[in-house]
Formats: sequence, C-alpha cells, structure tokens
Amino acid sequence: MYKRLALTASLALWLIGGGYPSIGFAQETVEGTVISTKLTFCDFKPGGCEGSLVLQTSAAGKSGQMGIKVPRGTLSKQGNDFAYLPSLRGKYLTVAYVMEKGEPVAKSIEVLKTRKP
Repeated sequence: MYKRLALTASLALWLIGGGYPSIGFAQETVEGTVISTKLTFCDFKPGGCEGSLVLQTSAAGKSGQMGIKVPRGTLSKQGNDFAYLPSLRGKYLTVAYVMEKGEPVAKSIEVLKTRKP
C-alpha cells in the first residue's frame, strides 16, 4: 500500500517538475555587448549553430558578464538577415532566454543597431 502511494506521489512530482520543463518558465531578455563566443557545432544555415556567448551587460548602473548557452535552432537576426554565432563577437544585441537547470538558454538573438539609453 505504502509503496503504491510513494510511487504515485513520485510520478506526480516528476510530471509536474520534470516531465514538462517548459511549463511555467518565463522568457526574459537581456542586452549587452558580446565579448566572446564559443562554437561547438555549425552547419551554416539559419539556426544551425550551437555553442555559447558571453555578454557584457550594464543594468541599473551595474556592469557584469553573463554567459548564455545557444542551442541549435536558435535564430540570430541582424536586421532582415541572419547572423551566425561566430560573427556576433563585438556586437550589441538583445537575447531572449529562459532558465533551464540554472543556466540561461537563448531562444532568440537580435543584433541592435544602437544601444538603448
């Protein structure tokens, strides 16, 4: 009886917390200048690169760095064109991301022409 109850409770917790990881995660955005990129795979088509980037951010007068994972399928846009992960170094951009397992993961990247005040 207790094993059955424990199994049912474990299954319920798994379904709520781990079975559907995208439910309840809010997408956030951050702006900054890319100071480094790391490419782990790229087949040179839109959304075909994966790796990571490090942003130099400045929010509320505080400066800092933020590492962001860039999975395959993440679209990077510069105006009407696509931008590849290695070409983002030195560019000012905005990244829409979600937190997965305590790590920011990019959902979209947009290169900005100018910094917003």
